[in-house]
Amino acid sequence: MSAVAGRSGGKRLGASLALFGEVVIVGVLVAVLALPVVTALPALAAGAAHLRRHLSGDSVRVADLLRDFAAACRSLWAAGLAAAVAALVLLWNLSLAQADVLPGAGGLLLVTPLMMAALGVVVLRAAAGWRPERAEPLSLVRESAEGAVRDPAGSVLLAFAWLMCAVFVWMLLPLALVAGGLLALAGIAVEQRSAARDQAESDL
Repeated sequence: MSAVAGRSGGKRLGASLALFGEVVIVGVLVAVLALPVVTALPALAAGAAHLRRHLSGDSVRVADLLRDFAAACRSLWAAGLAAAVAALVLLWNLSLAQADVLPGAGGLLLVTPLMMAALGVVVLRAAAGWRPERAEPLSLVRESAEGAVRDPAGSVLLAFAWLMCAVFVWMLLPLALVAGGLLALAGIAVEQRSAARDQAESDL
């Protein structure tokens, strides 16, 4: 029994280390691919697809991730551009509110972070929900926004993932090379959690 338990524990440890390695690889690639900012959403989508393949035991070649990134850029370029512009506008709005040069700056300091969190949640849900064969970005974004409202607990988890990654990067800048992988993994985890919950409800 102890030998079997030891082998089982070793397998779990090996799987965990393999997943950690893939998260690090994805994080580095997402950080590089997202440098133009407007490609952040396609980069996260490609990273999520790569980690999903790893978890299902499929191919995890870097070439496949790059191919997914090219496909995501073709289908999500407008959504990626809109998300980048919205993020920059919110950051600018937050900086103006912090400088107290806008009327109602106190209210903006409360509302703007919430809007940034909502944007981050929708982006992660869209990245996790993207598939290479899917060519309808508008429906993907709409479903992501609807999912954020329908699954508030999952949305809180995704917002917390953004917050924790921001804290990690603030504490140690090189951790930015891992943040993309952690965010992609969080998106997949919430997606699978939501799918399991929906399946359980349909079985009742």
